[in-house]
Amino acid sequence: MSIGSFEQAVPEGERVLLDTTTLAAYLDATESTHGLAKHLIDELVASGRNPVVVSMITVMELLVRPLRATPHGHHTILAFLRSQANMTAVSVDLQVAQDAAFLRAAQHFSPPDALIVGTGFATQVGYLVTNDRAWARKLKGLESRIRVCTLADHIEPTLPLVESGDANLAERVDDDLGGFGDR
Repeated sequence: MSIGSFEQAVPEGERVLLDTTTLAAYLDATESTHGLAKHLIDELVASGRNPVVVSMITVMELLVRPLRATPHGHHTILAFLRSQANMTAVSVDLQVAQDAAFLRAAQHFSPPDALIVGTGFATQVGYLVTNDRAWARKLKGLESRIRVCTLADHIEPTLPLVESGDANLAERVDDDLGGFGDR
């Protein structure tokens, strides 16, 4: 994980819009981007370095899985959202609706996507932090209003583990790296 590259990508003081995938990564320790999402929320947001907003669409999406699992399961998510310092769940108001309508008309966004980004526009965020690569494509041409930072872009790839004593290991690594060995 490259916390440094992420912190460079989202400068100090910038207000950030979080989508469902980022909060899901924070809440699910098995997600590959969990560590980075945890650093974002527990360090950067909690300290006030980067205040965040969350759309009501994201809130709704986060509540679905716990509600399906148990009738009272959603209370944990609601408590989390209510208790986070520097995190604001933004209601859909006339400004959010107007910005969402612009995105539907000009960019052909789906209603949920338009409301998520419309929330960001209405609250003047500088960045959308996501784990969904499609956002960069969807928001192409709108970078002057909102930039996309994808969590997975700041995760360093790991090499597969191998059994010790593998006689062909050096040869296979050399092949995987394009034959740069000096044998």
